[in-house]
Amino acid sequence: MRYIKLGKSDLKVSVIGLGTGQFGSKAWGYGIKYRDKEIINIIQHAIELGINVFDTAETYGYGKSEILLGKALKDYSREEFVIITKVAPWNLRFNDVIKAAERSLKRLNIKTIDLYLVHYPNPLIPMKETFRAMEKLVKEGKVRYIGVSNFNYYLLKKAEETLSSTEIIANEVEYNLFSRRAEKRTIPYCLKKRIAIITYSPLAGGILTGKYTPNNFPKDRARAFNFLARERVLKKAQPVFQVMKKIAKEKEASTAQVALSWIVSHPLHIAIPSALSVKEIEENAKAGDIMLSRNEIEQINKVAIALDDLTYIFDHYIIRPISWTKEALKHIMLELK
Repeated sequence: MRYIKLGKSDLKVSVIGLGTGQFGSKAWGYGIKYRDKEIINIIQHAIELGINVFDTAETYGYGKSEILLGKALKDYSREEFVIITKVAPWNLRFNDVIKAAERSLKRLNIKTIDLYLVHYPNPLIPMKETFRAMEKLVKEGKVRYIGVSNFNYYLLKKAEETLSSTEIIANEVEYNLFSRRAEKRTIPYCLKKRIAIITYSPLAGGILTGKYTPNNFPKDRARAFNFLARERVLKKAQPVFQVMKKIAKEKEASTAQVALSWIVSHPLHIAIPSALSVKEIEENAKAGDIMLSRNEIEQINKVAIALDDLTYIFDHYIIRPISWTKEALKHIMLELK
C-alpha cells in the first residue's frame, strides 16, 4: 500500500481508503444482505491490509455508519487510522455545526475528528457562519483539519475567503472515468493550492468493475438509480473497458483495480471505494500497489474521451439551491421503502 500526505496536512493516508456510505443503509441491503458483524469485519480487515483512512458522514445510515466505525476501531491505537466525517447541509448554522460534530464524536467514540467536511454547500446559509463554527471546532481540539465536499471552484474560493485561522486541506468530489467535470477548474485549482482531492464513487457505482454489460444490468435497487447502468451508456463504454481489461491482464490485476489506480496516479488524489465484503476490500486494497505507466494512462484517457457526455444527471459541480434537498429526499425515500 502506498501512502501520501493529505494535502498540506500532516495526515499520512493510504491512497486507497474505505468509503462507508453503504454501511447501515437499508437501500444497500443492511439488515438483510449484511449486518453489523460483517461490517466490523470489513473495517478491521481493511486496517490489516494497510488501509488507514475511513470516510463517513452523519447522514450515512442516519449515524449508523459512524457508530459501526467506532465499534470496529475501538481497540486500535488512534495513530493507526484517520477518520473523515461530514456535517449535513441542513446543519450548517453555527450552533448546528458544533452540535453535529459533537454527535459524530460520540458515535465514532473518538476525541478528535481528523478531517471534518461540509458535505454539501447550502445556499440558504451564509458560508461565513458555517466556517466560523468549523474554525471554532479546530481551536477547541475537536477537529484537526477542515475541508469541503461537492464544492466547485467558485464555491471553494468563496469558502476560503471566510477563513481567518485555518485552511481547507481537502475537497471530496465525485471523480472517475465517467465523471470528470471537476477536471475543468476545480481540480486544477486544488492542485495549485495543494488541496487534497478525495474521490468518492471512484468505480462509478460499480460500473467500472467491468462486470456489467449492455445485456447485464445491476439488479439491486440502489444501483438501479445509477444513470450509467443503462444499455446505451454501457455500449458506448465498451472500448474503454477493452483497454482497461488489456492493461489489467498485463498487470495481473482486475479492471476495478486499474480504474482505482488511474485515479490515484494523479497527484494529491486518494480514492475511497466502498466494500460490502472482505473479498471486495481485498480487491480494492491491491490497487494501492499498482502503478500505471504514463503510456497506460494515456491509452485510457484516449478512449475515455468518448465518455465525456455521460456524466451523472445530478451535476454536483453546478450547485442549485435545491440540489442537496433532492439528494436528501432520494436517500430518505430509499431508506423508507
